[in-house]
Amino acid sequence: MSGHAEAVLYASLTEVEALEELADTGLDPECIPLAGMRDVVSYAVEYFYRSGRTKAPSRELLIEQWGHRLEQCQVELPDEDVQVDEVFSAIEYLRSQHVLAESQRLQREIAVGMAQAEPNQRVEAVHEAAQAFHELSMAVRDRSSEVEGIQGLNDSLARYDQRAAAPKVVTGLSLGIEAVDQHTLGVHGGEICTWAAPPKGAKSWTSTHVAHTEWDADRETVLYTLENSVGMSYDRLACQICCVDYREYQKGTCTPEDVDRVRTWLSENADRLRDGLHILSPDGGLRTPSALIRQAQSYGAKSIIIDQLSHIEHPAPNARRPRHEAVAEIMSELATLITTGRYNPPLFLCAQINREGVAAAAKAGKLELQHLAESASIERYSSWVFGLMRSETEITAGMATLQMLASRRMDLKCWRMAWEPWFGTQHALGEVSL
Repeated sequence: MSGHAEAVLYASLTEVEALEELADTGLDPECIPLAGMRDVVSYAVEYFYRSGRTKAPSRELLIEQWGHRLEQCQVELPDEDVQVDEVFSAIEYLRSQHVLAESQRLQREIAVGMAQAEPNQRVEAVHEAAQAFHELSMAVRDRSSEVEGIQGLNDSLARYDQRAAAPKVVTGLSLGIEAVDQHTLGVHGGEICTWAAPPKGAKSWTSTHVAHTEWDADRETVLYTLENSVGMSYDRLACQICCVDYREYQKGTCTPEDVDRVRTWLSENADRLRDGLHILSPDGGLRTPSALIRQAQSYGAKSIIIDQLSHIEHPAPNARRPRHEAVAEIMSELATLITTGRYNPPLFLCAQINREGVAAAAKAGKLELQHLAESASIERYSSWVFGLMRSETEITAGMATLQMLASRRMDLKCWRMAWEPWFGTQHALGEVSL
């Protein structure tokens, strides 16, 4: 296994994404079994940073610069592609082997030192042993969530240069509303985007619309439908994609042309989109934040959609716990799960505008954050908060008003929307001021 792990490590030196994984995760040179290759790996990582985190040294450059060393170490640089996940697995394995060998060495030295120590020296010997194991632990830690000083600022500037080279590029999760996506530039990894609407306010329709947008963009997507059935969600998805009247679809009274559109879409897209979308409705007890995020992770989801917040279960139910405290703890856990560790997907989360909030918004002529149920917790943990409202006039006209209620990255805006999601119509007509 060590030989395979080393081969993956050396293959990663000439691929940008793989080298980025190596640079971000960090690998202490002492973990590399071939001492002669430690300088080669360090050179490649330094080259990556010097390029502004955009380039990896070519195979030819490494051979030109380090050919003699490669011959000495009897290493031939692989020229096949390497997957990013393979790089992390290789790093983990090399670390584990280093830890095994070093811990065995330390234990032998500690045992000898303790046996030879005078009684008044043994406590100090324990301190020294603890220090040695602490140093070993620090040497093999995952550094992907650690960035120090100047390097962090250099990384920030490199990310800016990438954005400047390709302005207005949407990254992460898209809402499938072009004007909104061009303004937000996507919901990035580790961000929660909360979409609020009144009861029966088409939150589930928005969830399937976002799911289709992500699926069509070849992003592995998990949609949790915690209120509706999986079958209903797929019925709605079919109608949205093909602009079929959902009500007629449910009654079985669609026109032959409508049904043909669904059949044609399926035949044309079945191969391209066969996998990649997972609509799930977990049983009770499996709806806690941890269960939902970990299950999505097992599917390799790049985007997670949850419909909706009120149906997520607290991991330690307590009937006497105030609802606002339970929601705060649920939101906190969701935020922690997607921002810590190596798995940092964007999360699209539906939430309710309570009936009192609907009445207050109608009176004020616009939504405010406090109109949302459990608004304090939502605002605290969400990077984006959108609110959708429809007046009686807008309902008649097939329209709605979409407001940005909170944002950590962009100015707040509002849009007038064409809004009949049961026909597949969800797009912005233009910005409005409220």
